[in-house]
This record gives sequence, C-alpha cells and structure tokens, in this order.
Amino acid sequence: MATRAEDQSKRSANKQDTNTKASQKNGADAQGNNDWSQKLETLQSALNSDLSTLSSEDANGLIDEWYNLLHKAKEPEIKEIANQLKQLKQHLKSNKATGHEISEVLIEIGEQTANIASEAEKEIRTPVRKLGKQLTKVGNSLGKAEDHEEIEEIDAVVETLEEDLAQVDTGAAVGSIDKWYNLLHKLDDENLQEIATGLKELKQALNRKTSKASDISNILEKLGEQTAQAGQEAKRGFKGPLQRLGKLLSRTGKSLAE
Repeated sequence: MATRAEDQSKRSANKQDTNTKASQKNGADAQGNNDWSQKLETLQSALNSDLSTLSSEDANGLIDEWYNLLHKAKEPEIKEIANQLKQLKQHLKSNKATGHEISEVLIEIGEQTANIASEAEKEIRTPVRKLGKQLTKVGNSLGKAEDHEEIEEIDAVVETLEEDLAQVDTGAAVGSIDKWYNLLHKLDDENLQEIATGLKELKQALNRKTSKASDISNILEKLGEQTAQAGQEAKRGFKGPLQRLGKLLSRTGKSLAE
C-alpha cells in the first residue's frame, strides 16, 4: 500500500512539475513575443517619423539592435536580412552611397521582412508584415526623393545653358560639373561613365588657360550627343530633362565653334 501511495505521489509530483514547466515556457514565449512587439513598434515609430531628423548615430543604433537580434538566427531568410542590415550600415557610414543605393537595400529588407511574416508567431505576424511594407515604402520614397533632386539639378544646368554663357562664372560651372561627375562616375552604366569622362575633360578644358573655344566646343557637342542618347534610355521622369539637356549641350558646343 505504501509503495502504491508513493507511486501516485510521484506521478502527481511529476505531473505538477510538467505543468509548471509548460506554464513557465508559455509565459516565457508570451514575454518574448511581447518584447518583439515592443521592438517592432519602436522601429515602426522611427520609420513613420521624419527620417531627415534621425541622426546617423540613432540610425546606426537601430540597425545594430536589429542586427544583433537577427544575425544569430538559424533560418537562412533571417540571416539574409541581418546581412542586408550590415550592408545598410556600411552605406550610411561611408557617406558615399547614393540615395538609390540605400533605397535598394531598404526595399530588399522590406520585401524579405514581409516574406517571413507568414512564418512568424501569430502574435507578431501582423506587425512584422506591416514593418516589411513600411521599409519598402521608405525605400521607394527615398529613391523618388533623390530622383526629384537630380531632375532639379538637370533643370538648373538647362537654365544655365539657356543664359548668356559669357556671364556664367567659371567656378559655378566647374562646381556643377563636379556634381554630375561625382554622381555618374560611380555608376555601372557604361554610357553614363562615358558622360562622366566627358565631364572630366570639360572641367580640365575650362580650368586650362590655354584652352581654345574649339576644344570646349568639341567636348560639349560630344557630351550633348551622349546625354541625349542616355535620355532616350532613361526611366520615366528623366527622359525629357536629359534630352533637353543633351540638345542644349550640343547647341552650346556648336555656338562656340562659330
């Protein structure tokens, strides 16, 4: 009898211990999901704010926090997001990355985040999906903002070429050339790199006191042809401004040759 009672007591104790552990595990899981939800809300709040007011230190801090959370994960999809975060931080720290380069990484992270949402715990599935969409949205808006800025710069060059070039300050002209060269020479597009090379030649000709009008004329005409060609192949929004710029460069070159 004593043995039977002891067995029942042990079984009861084991059952209670199992229930306690299960309860603790569920509690830990719930707490973990709650922590994730809070972190997701913090990140979404940052993305919803005016990002121009976000300091590089704060941005890198957010990236570090998420990288540390994700890079130890076993799932390849999550590891890939961590790798993209690392690349994003490198872009931000370099101060050389274009808005489009940062935009592409953000869009990639956003798409990957949205894709893993379906595999996430039920409690955080929706916040993860929303975060993915928000990252993609920020990436797209950043790319559009840089597009708008570049189009404005093209228009500014067009306005300069439409003025009396004799009144144009050489220093201002060289500054404009530098902007375009810095933008184009880093790109993979071979045609745009050729334009960058032409801009470099134009700058050298403008700075050289012995340059003749014919030297500058030839460079401008060639740049005009290349720019107009680039305009034909450019994406929407850039076609018109680039083609106008190309025509004006060619026309300016011809006028100098007269």
